[in-house]
Amino acid sequence: SGSADYTVRVWDLATGAPISDPLAGHTGPVNAVAAAELDGRPVIISGSADQTVRVWDLATGAPISKPLTGHASAVRSVAAAELAGRPVIISGSADRTVRVWDLATGTPIGQPLAGHTDWVRSVAAAELDGRPVIISGSDDYTVRVWDLATGTPIGHSLTGHTGPVNAVTAAELGGRPVIISGSADYTVRVWD
Repeated sequence: SGSADYTVRVWDLATGAPISDPLAGHTGPVNAVAAAELDGRPVIISGSADQTVRVWDLATGAPISKPLTGHASAVRSVAAAELAGRPVIISGSADRTVRVWDLATGTPIGQPLAGHTDWVRSVAAAELDGRPVIISGSDDYTVRVWDLATGTPIGHSLTGHTGPVNAVTAAELGGRPVIISGSADYTVRVWD
C-alpha cells in the first residue's frame, strides 16, 4: 500500500499485520504501487507526488537503484509489463505523459508518450494481437492505447466519458481483448 504519509507498507495478507518497517524515501504522497519480478525476486514499484518512481526489494524493503526521475509533475499511476523479454515499468503523470522504464537499469525507454491534454491518472499493460500495449486514462476524459515497443498511439482516443478517467484495466470477453475504464462521471465503460 502507498500513502499520503510518503511511505509504502507491506502487509501479511492472512493476518493483516505489517511485514517490516515502512519503506521510506519518497518526499511526497505515494499515489500508486505495483508488484513485479526482477531477476527472479519480487519487487515493489511506487509512484509519488515527488515526481519519482522507486523500486524496492519486497523481501528486504531496501531500495533497488536510485529513484527514476524525468516526470515534470506527480506520478499518478504505475504498472509492470514485459517488453522483448525484459521487465519494464509504465508510469503515468500529471505532466500529461506516459513513460516506460527498464526495470533492471532504471533508464527510460524511448521518449515520453505525449497526446493526453490533462493528467494521466491510470495506466495498465495489456496485449493486442500478440503485441504488448499500454492503456492510459486521463483527466481529459479519454482512454488511449499505445504500442509498448514503439510508443506510438494505436487507433484514436476512446471518448465517451464526461469526467476524468480514474482507472483502466484490460480483460478478455468472448475471446477478444477489452478495456474497462472507470470515471469521475460515475460510470464504468467496456471498450472493444
